[in-house]
Amino acid sequence: MKITMVLGSPREDSISTKLAMRFADGAEEAGHEIRIYNVNDMDIMGCQACGCCRKHDVDCVVEDDMEEYFTDLRQSGALVITSPNYYSHVTGPMITFMNRHYCLMDKEKKPRLEETRKLFAFFAQGAPEGYEKYIPNYEWYIGTFTSKNMELVRQIIAGGDSDTEALYEEAYEAGKALQA
Repeated sequence: MKITMVLGSPREDSISTKLAMRFADGAEEAGHEIRIYNVNDMDIMGCQACGCCRKHDVDCVVEDDMEEYFTDLRQSGALVITSPNYYSHVTGPMITFMNRHYCLMDKEKKPRLEETRKLFAFFAQGAPEGYEKYIPNYEWYIGTFTSKNMELVRQIIAGGDSDTEALYEEAYEAGKALQA
């Protein structure tokens, strides 16, 4: 299976990135192909609200790095999204990335992705593990993807007091257990 992974941290050694890379290690060991995007390095414009996507039933017409991403997403059986928590939410570039998924709904507001994709979401926060204030923010973010015919398989939230080594192992095992 091809897996598209989008890293939301500007730091390559961040906990959310390390979770994703451990997932990738397990998935590659299981024979899956990984395509990694670092949103901080991508040229991404915000949604222009032009409506072309829904009017013409096409992916976003804005010409930037999202074009290649949408091609990879359509060829993938799974999407991995990651982000640290900055000011109680995912990073700004990840919100711009999320907004561009508007094009994956048709004019009747039905998902344009015909086949279900598996969704994995890895977040890291300085607040303690299980901090309830942030949960609705993560659910809102994930909801954008689940409304586009993606099924949440695993979510890992690393808190400031988490045993990160245990969470890295959990992410690795999730990747290794992924079935096509």
